[in-house]
Amino acid sequence: KARKNLILCLSIRQMSILLGSILGDSYIYPKGKVCFEQGEKQKDYLLWKYSELKSLAYQKVSQVIRLDKRRNTRTFSWRFFLRQYFRPLRNAFYKCSKKRIPNDLIQWFSPLLLAIWYMDDGYLDRGNPLLMTDNFSFNDVQYLVAILKRKFQLECLITNRNRIRVKHNSSLRFFHLVEPFIHKDLRYKLP
Repeated sequence: KARKNLILCLSIRQMSILLGSILGDSYIYPKGKVCFEQGEKQKDYLLWKYSELKSLAYQKVSQVIRLDKRRNTRTFSWRFFLRQYFRPLRNAFYKCSKKRIPNDLIQWFSPLLLAIWYMDDGYLDRGNPLLMTDNFSFNDVQYLVAILKRKFQLECLITNRNRIRVKHNSSLRFFHLVEPFIHKDLRYKLP
């Protein structure tokens, strides 16, 4: 069989949504398929992501029901997958199956990417944004702090749990950057 050459075209907007999601809750499988999943309360947010990335996705969003055996309860979430185009991103973001930060990520950082990352994996803590980065190495978190300083002039600190807290004097700037992109169902993450 002759193999077709595929040229994948992503808009800058799609790339920002994809990379912000990878920093957050999304997972890239070894062959390059990307999984997006959100809980029942964030279903509309997930559907918005699907509408933005539909040209790269399999053609459906599906419900996932899991049984929590410890509590004997069911949990509901929604998910979709991007096709197996993203092996290069898998290689950039994962080493020995552990998520890491690629050296060239700074070139892609935008307010939209930051907003997606915050909506996926951030929360409001005593009036300041906090980003969940405890699964990254300390060096990767230091690099992310440096990116936030260089790209957006945001002053951040790393907590004792390896999370990024935007300092109070930069919080207003952070919210100014991300607010235009915050989905209506996630506006509770704004002050």
